Formats: sequence, C-alpha cells, structure tokens
Amino acid sequence: MDTDQLRTAIALVRHRTVNNTAAAQGLAPSSVSDRIRRLETELGAPLFTRSRAGMRPTAAGRAYLTAAAAALAALDDAAEQLSATPDLTVGAQASIVAELLPAVLDDLHRAHPVLRVQLRPEADRDRLLAALEHGETDAVVLLDAGEHVGDLGFAGPAPELAHLDLRAVAMVVVAPPRHPLLGRRVTMAQIQRTGGLIGREPRCSFWMATRRWLGPDVDLTAVGGLAQVREWVATGRGLALLPEFAVRADLESGRLAAVDVEVPPLRLRLLWREDQDTSGRLRPLLYALTQA
Repeated sequence: MDTDQLRTAIALVRHRTVNNTAAAQGLAPSSVSDRIRRLETELGAPLFTRSRAGMRPTAAGRAYLTAAAAALAALDDAAEQLSATPDLTVGAQASIVAELLPAVLDDLHRAHPVLRVQLRPEADRDRLLAALEHGETDAVVLLDAGEHVGDLGFAGPAPELAHLDLRAVAMVVVAPPRHPLLGRRVTMAQIQRTGGLIGREPRCSFWMATRRWLGPDVDLTAVGGLAQVREWVATGRGLALLPEFAVRADLESGRLAAVDVEVPPLRLRLLWREDQDTSGRLRPLLYALTQA
C-alpha cells in the first residue's frame, strides 16, 4: 500500500476538490487524480463519487479513510521514535523509497526488530552521493548499470566508496492501449524510430537508461515526475522506458501496456564508505534487499 496515495486521499476528504488538494500538498492536479485512481484500483472499490461540485467520499470510503488516517498517525509516531536513534541511515532515490524499500524494511524489522533504520529519500542523486561521502548517511541505494558506479551516465563518486549489486531491476517500454507497436515483437531500433519518447528529466535514472540503450541522439521530452510520465503515456502522448515496479499497477489494470521488446535491466546498487566500519550493520539490510 502506497502511503502517499493514502495521505492524498485523506487530504481530498478535507479539501473536497482535486485542485485544492493539489495546492495543499504541492502536487499537480493530475498527480492527485492519479494517486486516487491507483488507490481505488488497488482496493478494488471506489472511495469517492465524482461530480461538478468536486469529489465526495462514499460511506465506505469515509470509514476506510478515517481508519487509515488513524493508522498513518500511529505510523508517523513510530517513525519519529525510530528516527530519533537510528542504527543505520540509508539514503535512496525517491522512486526506490516509494516503491521498493517499504517491503524491504518490513522484512528487515521482522528479522531484526532491534535494528533501527532511518531512510533519507532524495530526488537528486548528486546530493545522495555527497551525503554518503561526508558521512551523513551509512549507505545509499540507487539504480545504475555497468561494472562501475556511474556507468549509467552520472558522475562517479570518490574512489573510497564500495558497492555491491543487489538485484536486477526489470525495465519495460510502456505504451497506451491499442498502440500500433503492441501485439508483436519489436526492436529497440523500431522504438527509436517511433519517436515521441517521454522521460522525467535528464538527471533521472530512467532518462539515462533510455539514452544508454537507444543512443544519445534519441528525442526525449521531459515532463516532470513519474506520475506525469505515466499520465502522458496513458493519454497517448508517447512511449516511456520505466522500471517494471513503477508501472506494475498500470499494467495490471490495463491503463498502460508493455511493448514486446528486449530491454536490458538496471541494477539495484548499494554503496557505502570503505573507511567506515558499517559492514556488520549493513549485512541484514543487504540480505533484505536481495530478497525483495
């Protein structure tokens, strides 16, 4: 369950309209709508009724979101206690924190209930690496490719940073339903010739992966966050190369479709400083990440 989706749905009950909720949460209206739609799809039931006057919770939706608000408040309190004295501080790219790490931390807590881990989400990869180099975090989890840190296309860190590849992260080219490339095997060259490729922004791992596998001259349009990329694809404005975990719900619901093309995976990579004795504390996290 994505807690950001829950928080947005709870805020929508309070603010009543998508635009007011978007302003209160610092999101685009399309992102609010996307979060509500994905949450309802996951739950298999509508939470709101839609009208020109706005969105109103159904009776069942109000009861569910009231209970969810209480549960989130309890989780927030627990997180405050957890972050007060962390045994391990782990930085990670925002998409990894949102999609991959919650289940990892659940498994880690069950296996090692006394190990306290504080997450430090960061959209900017350079700031993540700088925090690790300066000793502000114990480890960093990011997406990369190749044998060396930064082979995906970003500047490599200082040489004293060690790294370990934890698992492959499947990538998929997504298209709107009924796109002409669907229903048959295609090549990356055909994807490149199709044009209309969409990405987040040039520093994004998914953007770098697209350029790595389709060539530096591929025409890419930056549209902002991951939710906006999915929205543009779903409304027929182009194709996108994204990690499978980020579009799993869209593929299952039929909102997006996967193009049948061979795409090399990215690598989920853990980095840490060799000059710090964190190997013992990292070992449980390493295991949990490899099992995710």
